[in-house]
Amino acid sequence: RFISLRFLTITQRSAAHTASVSTMKKTFLTLFLMTTMFGAAYADGREKPTSVDKLPQAAQEFLSAHFKDLTVAYAVEEQKYTGKEYEVVYTDRTEVEFRSDGQWESVGRKYSPVPASIVPQPIQTFVSGSNYPGQFIRQIDRNAYTWEVELSNGLEIKFDNQFNVIDIDD
Repeated sequence: RFISLRFLTITQRSAAHTASVSTMKKTFLTLFLMTTMFGAAYADGREKPTSVDKLPQAAQEFLSAHFKDLTVAYAVEEQKYTGKEYEVVYTDRTEVEFRSDGQWESVGRKYSPVPASIVPQPIQTFVSGSNYPGQFIRQIDRNAYTWEVELSNGLEIKFDNQFNVIDIDD
């Protein structure tokens, strides 16, 4: 009888310890997730006005080379979880986005083509050839893996880094 009571007590202790550890794990996981979410929410999406002369040097040079005749409406610096990004909007609704190092990531124009000098030759050839006569590129986006253009008729064409077409979306 003493052995069975002692076994019961040990079993009860073990169950209480397991429940305590489980509760601690859940609490820790909840705190970790909340901290991560609040940190990401705090860092991502905070925009603040800036001026063109406060952009990275590469961004300033890009803007003066391709859009010197346009009037800047506003520029913003956005704090992302991975660093800063920049956006410059002109009065004609041209938008240019830059990575934190000042390299352009996206150029979009509402009513006219993006500068031909920023469009790689294979993309220009594909669009201006017999594929899409009369259309111009009004938006171009690039990242480490792909290039994407939007034509004046709304058609979107995605290319890989070797400029092979990988997707066409209307």
